[in-house]
Amino acid sequence: MSDGADTTGSVPTDRRKLVVAADLHPARVRAIERAAARLGLDTVSTIAADGRRLPVRDASFDRVLLDAPCSGLGVLRRRPDARWRVQPRDVGQLAALQRELLAGAARAVRPGGRLVYSVCTLTRMETLAVDAFAASELSELVAIDPPGEPWQRHGRGALLVPSAGGTDGMFVLVLERSR
Repeated sequence: MSDGADTTGSVPTDRRKLVVAADLHPARVRAIERAAARLGLDTVSTIAADGRRLPVRDASFDRVLLDAPCSGLGVLRRRPDARWRVQPRDVGQLAALQRELLAGAARAVRPGGRLVYSVCTLTRMETLAVDAFAASELSELVAIDPPGEPWQRHGRGALLVPSAGGTDGMFVLVLERSR
């Protein structure tokens, strides 16, 4: 998440950006902190929090990236063992969590700001169904044009399939909050 304002609410004159990285698991937060320190990134702040109820002020971020937990079926090329770990019921449970996380992330986006929903899977429930949820339940967020080639339009978002991109399978949906 990126915010043009510091935590006191004043806007720095240099418009220095703050990146807030949140994860439910403290160990992952510590890994983000180590990576930011190793890279010399002094504008990264971390929080261990449930993304469904982020401890941030509503409508305060210019950009929000939700890299949602997913079935990971888009990475079968690299991790074929995933086909044996993921059960059909898992996809439904993950899609429900993704919708909750998307609603939580949407609250943080300021008017004119953008929210990117991203998953490394190609399942209908985690892509088109989440898009349909956003269209009906988050109507203040409007989909904007998805990326071009090698991405393929999929609902209001886009898919990157391994055969087209020579990479993992992914879905992305970019939403913008009305002003």
